[in-house]
Amino acid sequence: MKKSFSILLFLLPFVSIGQYNYGFLQEVYFGRQASARAEALGKAYSSIDGDLATIFFNPAGTSTIDGVELIGTLASPFYLLENAEHSNLAVGYNVNQYLSIGFSRNHFSYGEEYTLMDLGGQVYKEYTPKTSIYTLNVSSQPVKNFMIGLNTNYLIYEPLDNQANAIYVDLGLIKKFELGQKLFSNHSINLGASISNLNSAKTEIEDLGQKSKEALPVITRIGVNYQLQFDKNWISDTLKTFGILLQGEYKFLMNSDYHNGIHSGLEFTLLEVLTTRIGYYLENQFDYDQPSFNKDEISAITYGFGVQLPFHKLTKIPLRLNFDYASMPQPSYIKDDTDWDNFNSYTLRLNWMLN
Repeated sequence: MKKSFSILLFLLPFVSIGQYNYGFLQEVYFGRQASARAEALGKAYSSIDGDLATIFFNPAGTSTIDGVELIGTLASPFYLLENAEHSNLAVGYNVNQYLSIGFSRNHFSYGEEYTLMDLGGQVYKEYTPKTSIYTLNVSSQPVKNFMIGLNTNYLIYEPLDNQANAIYVDLGLIKKFELGQKLFSNHSINLGASISNLNSAKTEIEDLGQKSKEALPVITRIGVNYQLQFDKNWISDTLKTFGILLQGEYKFLMNSDYHNGIHSGLEFTLLEVLTTRIGYYLENQFDYDQPSFNKDEISAITYGFGVQLPFHKLTKIPLRLNFDYASMPQPSYIKDDTDWDNFNSYTLRLNWMLN
């Protein structure tokens, strides 16, 4: 365990940190998740492996995907922005044990069109504010059950009729402990840790001719999960009877006092086909020095379900198809009751097992 995380611990003192201003790109980094499964599991995902969506949480998790994987997520709305959409598209390929490569586009659009006019009232541009993050992911399993991954991210922030950019890197590690097989079951524990924006990147914004730099959040995640697979063929000769995933995570920002908190989730899968999920998270927030009006903590119970079609176990087609869904209330940041519409998150995942 100490060897597994020595790289991450060694790098921490060398991270040069600029203070992250609360609220900047909050909808991108702390809003909707890149996976409906992660959304339902309390937004905890840093110890998961074998899922392409882990690019966003821990780049090491992609090292154990099987063959070619495609994944797409769509979530909407975002509070008052009824037409806002968050989307995530990714493709990955596991070359061998030592190399997996992935590419993703994480995109948030305000969904509303704005108009820019000159002093005479003449319209000269119509635009929709949006932010995109393009990520190149490289991961490896150099030693069995020890995974390491690196992301190179390119941020394109388009708040008005201009554009701001930044390049930053993420690092992640996962160590799996296989606890062996007992009777008709097998157990394992994953420990994961990741740092997003390891180089403490900033983006330069121009407003009315004035330029300013905004630091991006430096997000650290430390997680653990326990997995149980019950293999006795009570119902099916080819499908595992049930599986359980229990996970927890602590997330904190190295350049802010806010958005720090705990995340947890529980998943139950029947016959590798039907899955139900529930989770909980608690994060601290900035109350803008108005504690009587604004909350200083946000918490929520999360939930969702999934359907898997394991064609590779039922036919000769080496294909697995997953659909995940979550629909939950949007937690209010103010103490007065606010009846926000539910947001919906959909994820479709296709896995072609070349090996």
